[in-house]
Amino acid sequence: MAVHMIKNYVLRYDLDQDRPWIIFHYQIDGNWQNVNWLPPKEDAVYISDLLRNEKPVYYVENQNGNKWITTSAEQIGEEES
Repeated sequence: MAVHMIKNYVLRYDLDQDRPWIIFHYQIDGNWQNVNWLPPKEDAVYISDLLRNEKPVYYVENQNGNKWITTSAEQIGEEES
C-alpha cells in the first residue's frame, strides 16, 4: 500500500462542466506527483473542509487500485473535545 502526505492542493470549480475539480500534490523520492480528482458536487464542501482544516492529510492507493484521502490521529484542540 502506498501512502503519501499531501503537500498542497488546488480547489477549482469547472464552470463549463459545472463540477468541482481538486488537484493535490505529493512527493515520491523528491519528485512531485499530482492527482486530478473530479468528485461529486455534493462532496465538494466536505472535501475542501477536510483539506483546509485537517493536517496532515494523506493520499493512499492499495494494491487493488483503490484510492482515498485520509487524515491521521491528532491531538484534541481547544475547539474540539
